[in-house]
Amino acid sequence: MKKALVIGITGNFGYQMALSLQNRGWGIKALMRDPAKAPSWLSAQQIVSGSAYNKEDIEAAAKDCDLILYAANPAYHRWHQEALQMLEPSVQHAEKNGLRILLPGNVYNYSPSNELIDEFQQQHPPTDKGEIRRKMELRLKQASKNGAAVTIVRAGDFIGPNMHMGWLDSILKQKRDGYLLSIPHDEDHVHFWSYLPDLCENTVSILENSVDVFETYHDPGLKLSRADWESAFSANGLKLRIRPLPWPLFKVIGIFSPIVKEILKMRYLWREPVLLNGEKMRSLLAEELKSTEFSLVISELFQTNRSMKIPEQS
Repeated sequence: MKKALVIGITGNFGYQMALSLQNRGWGIKALMRDPAKAPSWLSAQQIVSGSAYNKEDIEAAAKDCDLILYAANPAYHRWHQEALQMLEPSVQHAEKNGLRILLPGNVYNYSPSNELIDEFQQQHPPTDKGEIRRKMELRLKQASKNGAAVTIVRAGDFIGPNMHMGWLDSILKQKRDGYLLSIPHDEDHVHFWSYLPDLCENTVSILENSVDVFETYHDPGLKLSRADWESAFSANGLKLRIRPLPWPLFKVIGIFSPIVKEILKMRYLWREPVLLNGEKMRSLLAEELKSTEFSLVISELFQTNRSMKIPEQS
């Protein structure tokens, strides 16, 4: 049985990816600073107390693993100080022991483009956060020359069950007569989203086919306009009211909140297209590719009301 060490299992990708790996027969271990926050489906034997910043903790936790799933992030406003530092112990262990690292990439690395972005397009990040992500991937590229193997699966904003602190938690609210979506973009913009269950199932399939020491795949994802949201809710018999997100209020809050200030730097993603080309993943997985149509995503997440609970507001 292959085994994965999950760093960041309380995050959205780490949680769903660990579930997908376990469901496909992988053994799971989770490195956690606070074991009390571990998912209920993990046993005590699967939880290792420690920190991603500590090289000795990584070595102890990963000594019998085949994969390091690196799904951790520092606080959003502390990326500059901590992101590369936090990654380094995992990279060094993978180099020393010949392990594969899986990193969930994002679209920050790329400038907006009217063309779909494939894995070969040069990275010119328009923000400091994108530059940090670019440097993280360059460090992993170097690690692949020093004994490690690396898989990067790049995705958009997440939609999925059991999520917290995602965009959808902030912009979609349940009302007495339906749902209210405070959409961050105008009617013409198309935004890139990734449905987590599909993304993670596809990523497991990629890992089980991996042969290259360094590989990058882009999620085909969901390319959604305002009209797509309206159509998907309508197809499920759900009432949806849409209003603009109050960005001016964010600017005021950003004066006092370093996290909101950082979020505002990324507003360009809601104004200009940054859409991924997922043909490389489609070609590799062929009929194995999981790709749920958006109206079915809405059905699974909201109509059944089993997977996602949205706070009701009057």
